[in-house]
Amino acid sequence: MSEQGESIKEHLTKKYGSSAAASFNDPNSNLRVMGRKVGIEFNDNRLMVNTKRAHALVEHLKTKGENESANEFMVDLYKSYFEHGQDINDETLLKEKVLKFGVVEQEASFALSDHNLMEITKKDRQVKSSYGVNGVPFYMIHPNNGGPPVAFSGAYPPEIIGEQLEVAAAAAAAK
Repeated sequence: MSEQGESIKEHLTKKYGSSAAASFNDPNSNLRVMGRKVGIEFNDNRLMVNTKRAHALVEHLKTKGENESANEFMVDLYKSYFEHGQDINDETLLKEKVLKFGVVEQEASFALSDHNLMEITKKDRQVKSSYGVNGVPFYMIHPNNGGPPVAFSGAYPPEIIGEQLEVAAAAAAAK
């Protein structure tokens, strides 16, 4: 995919076939119905863009011990992308957004540097591969007792995610 991204319908057609692109505008698609249940109205005019820069800034916040800020930053990015159709691969937009979370411009520039992006991508792939992850979204639930995390990927209904949280809780209680 180019740095400028591509039409989401074009991307869906290439990746999943014409039926996926055709159902994209269906107001009763599973994605749209689930989105409305949690207050999300998807913007149809967004581009599919590379998210490695956004991920780099999330990881930067985490390395600073700012997990809550990283989560809030991700929510901000989700709204910007899914609801407002903004390009979350745009460095200027990303810097503007991450500055609100206590990252200074010099830190943001380093986090977005090509060298750092390559390192983060490599590390991310290694971790996900070790857990058999092959899709997004990706969830990793770490039990409080230090036991092994429960990992799963894919867009699941809340009930399935709830079941995985119960698995993680049971694993933690068993230790």
